[in-house]
Amino acid sequence: MAHTFVVVGGGIAGLTTAFELVERTRGRADAPEVLCLEAAPQAGGNVRSDRADGFTCEWGPNGFLDNSPATPDLIRRLGIEDRLQPSDSAAELRYLYRGGRLHAVPMGVGAFLSSGMLTWGEKLRLAVEGLQPQRKDGADESILDFASRRIGRGAASVMVDAMVSGIYAGDSRALSLAATFPKMAAMEHDHGSLTRAMLAKRKAAKAVAGPGQGRLTSFKGGMQELIDGLAKGLGPRLRTGAAVRDVTRRNGAFALRLADGSSLEADRVALTVPAWNAAPMVEGLDPDLAKVLAEIPSAPVVVCHLGFEQADLAGMPHGFGFLIPRNEGLRLLGVLWASNIFPGRAPAGKALYTCMLGGARDAESMDWPDDRVVSTVLDELHTTMHLHATPVFTRVYRHRRGIPQYTLGHLARLERANAALAHQPGLFLGGNSYRGISANDCIRNAATTAQQMLES
Repeated sequence: MAHTFVVVGGGIAGLTTAFELVERTRGRADAPEVLCLEAAPQAGGNVRSDRADGFTCEWGPNGFLDNSPATPDLIRRLGIEDRLQPSDSAAELRYLYRGGRLHAVPMGVGAFLSSGMLTWGEKLRLAVEGLQPQRKDGADESILDFASRRIGRGAASVMVDAMVSGIYAGDSRALSLAATFPKMAAMEHDHGSLTRAMLAKRKAAKAVAGPGQGRLTSFKGGMQELIDGLAKGLGPRLRTGAAVRDVTRRNGAFALRLADGSSLEADRVALTVPAWNAAPMVEGLDPDLAKVLAEIPSAPVVVCHLGFEQADLAGMPHGFGFLIPRNEGLRLLGVLWASNIFPGRAPAGKALYTCMLGGARDAESMDWPDDRVVSTVLDELHTTMHLHATPVFTRVYRHRRGIPQYTLGHLARLERANAALAHQPGLFLGGNSYRGISANDCIRNAATTAQQMLES
């Protein structure tokens, strides 16, 4: 009798987990029956591309870095390699807003010394990073505390805080370094300083050719094409509009009760929905596991797309976009000049800007009406870019629980979750609430989850 494997959640993690289960057992006599259940009317979660009036607007991630082998491999197996669109090399220049103007992020030592992004005092403190003592007690440390200890409070509050806002929409004072940027923690652990670690990495890169920092890549029609490819690969194994209410055990199997009153049984279950959504599902099965999952917070994000006439943007900087440190007193987290990054995201003669508000330190903007979101963004584009143009196109998307926050103690929470899962053989957790928030993380971890389900 064939086993039944159910993946709860049809975001990128759930779709990939289900696809990997199918691919890894194709042609086998004991291949399990695989089912992927998604509560929403369409799959993809926050990975979704809207096409309106010639503009391509992303709900969530704008792309992925091409230096993670699992993602290109998945795309190849889906047969959609020909749809890939690397970011435009002319848009590589990034900016940071500080002290009333945009500063190009320095790409070399000479450019850094001449940049006004940091004061000379901050530059000098940064220059002696290699002389700072290494912390060896192993205690969890916030990103801001780590960066302040290594490069100084001033540089940390400008560069690192802006980066954290741009990637996690998070509070650098609350996020765990070991959980969010484990490679950075390892750099200090292995080399004693970030400076020595980067020099060693540069030396190794010259000796051995390998993947670099990666190039931002998407698809000609947006990230939706990856979701569509996965959905096509699953076919009838994907069921949308199928919300799972709870998971319990019955007769040695898992029993899943759906919102429509129906139920089904499964030998293996992977919960790839966000932790806050998974917590109530397992409350009746394992209250300890539910408690741990409920402790993982998420930050709200408001995404505002603005389309402009290209002729109205004369004199505007050209490049990737810019980030804003929280101590600048603005609501914007960052701005992507989307049609610079991926030409074709706007109709001929027009441009598309993607602007982010909200985050862990500004939940209030989530409840603003669209007109206030747009007016606030335009006011702050005027402040940061001296932009006076009137948009010819607007779209606003809200994600009340948009990005998981790996706050201090996150790794300890994962240990508690794993301890609880040890008492629930056949139950697995996946998705971006645990071990990485990017599309690459979700795809890589989904392959691991699928393999664990097959081996358990």
